[in-house]
This record gives sequence, structure tokens and C-alpha cells, in this order.
Amino acid sequence: MDFDPNGGWARLAIAVAALVVAWAISRLSRRLAERVSARLERRRATGEESPADTAAMVSLKRYDTTVSLVHTTIRYIAFAIALVIIVLQLIGPTQGAALAGASLLVILVGFAAQRFLTDIIAGTLMFFEGWFVVGDTITIEPLGLAGVVEEVSLRATKLRAVTGETIRVHNSQILATRTLPRGMREAEIELFVRDADDGRRLVEEVGSIVPLGPTRFVRRPAVDTVERLDDDLHRISVGAGVAHGREWLVEDFLPDLMKERAAEGLIVHGPVVMFVDERAASRFARSMPGTRVPV
Repeated sequence: MDFDPNGGWARLAIAVAALVVAWAISRLSRRLAERVSARLERRRATGEESPADTAAMVSLKRYDTTVSLVHTTIRYIAFAIALVIIVLQLIGPTQGAALAGASLLVILVGFAAQRFLTDIIAGTLMFFEGWFVVGDTITIEPLGLAGVVEEVSLRATKLRAVTGETIRVHNSQILATRTLPRGMREAEIELFVRDADDGRRLVEEVGSIVPLGPTRFVRRPAVDTVERLDDDLHRISVGAGVAHGREWLVEDFLPDLMKERAAEGLIVHGPVVMFVDERAASRFARSMPGTRVPV
């Protein structure tokens, strides 16, 4: 059959138009998602949603996750439809060409869809079970990749590391995740001192000079409890919070700073640093008979 230049050019134009429309839909969905995210950030910045309001923050994170899922799903669907239209137009109207093109398409889709469907199934199950949402700080196992969840889709997950790099991981590669409560590592520092008042002043002095910020100390060191063990021996418990990946600030820098600033002979033992979580402590307490559950 002779090639019809008019029909050929028409099919090519339709294929190009399908690709352009898919690209435009993808861009539009991204713009809408960015506007929604910007509006949420303004609400947080203006105090309409207080970071201290846990319920409000969880609601905003879920909203961000839904927006991200909808945006990425629309993008996939648009390009999938465009791909089908392009293949149909390039195959042409003849039965032999249609059969050959369809066979080639089935083979290509078979190879590509195996990994794609695995990612889709893994992503669907993860989001249905609520492994994490946008805004959570997680560590992906067994890869050891850590960061804040910035974008989620049924195929892949995008993280933002504390150092600024973006990390994209196929959902089928996420075998397990560790989610950091409240987005920071909470630490308890135990300090044994000879004088309780001097110990308190030491903690207040050190707490006022440590670097504070979203990638440093998220919560300044502060005295939680003081326990008198003897006339000249007191146990001071100090609470602090640091960003994920900045644990050295509380493990190394803070103890060294306390020892340097302490008066001679004040510190008897410590500081000893332990990473803790109130909810974990409550769960462990329930599993131990005769142990009082923290309120």
C-alpha cells in the first residue's frame, strides 16, 4: 500500500499533540500542587496552624500526602494515555502493521510493567497501611537512606536529606522504614553533681549557647528532674532534641561543653546521653508487670 503523506502527517500531528497535551496536564497538576503546598506553608508561618498542635500538624501532613499522590497519579495517567495514542497513530491503519505494532507494544509493556506494577503494588500497600506521610522524617531500610519525605507517588518516594540532597527510591525497594517521632531525636542526658543549684545553673548556661535551628538543636537542653541521692550527690535529668543526622551535637558536643563550663569538682559522673521516646517508654511499661505506665 502506498504511503499517504497527508494521512501520515496527520497521524504524526496527532501523536505530537497527544504528547504536548500530556506534558501540559503534568505541568498544570504540578503548578496546582505547588500552590496548595505554598498555601499550607503560609498557614503554618502565620500561625493559623500551630506546630505545637499535634492534631493539626498530622492533618496537614496527610493533606500534603494526598495532594502529592493525586498530582503524580494524574501525571502517570496523562502520559500513559498519550503513549497509547502515539503508538496507535504510528502503527497505522493496516491490519498487518497493527498486528506487528500491537505485538511489539505487548512485549515492551510486558518488560516495563513488571517493575512498574511491583512499585505500584508496594506503594499502594504502604500508603494504605500508613507507613509514612509527606513531612515525616524516615530512614529507609535496608538502604540506610534518611530524610524528610518531600513527595510520594504510587511508584516512588522522594526524600530531602538534612544536607540538602534529594533522594528518589522505588517503592519496591523500601522493605522497611523507621519513622522519627515529631521529626527529631529526643535525648535524655543524665548528670550526677555535688550541688543541685550549681547543676541547674550549668544546664541553663549551656542550654542558652547551643546552636538552635531545624538542622541543629530543635529543642534546647533543659532540666527535667532533679533527684537528691545524698547530701552532696544529686542526679539531674536533662531533656533535649536534635535534628536527625545531627546526633553528634548531643552525643559529643553537649557533654564536652558541660564539662568545660562546669566548676571544678561539680560533676561526679556523666553526662550520659540516651535517646528516648515517651510513647516507646509507655508501650514498654505496659509490657512489664508491676511497672507504672507514664502519664
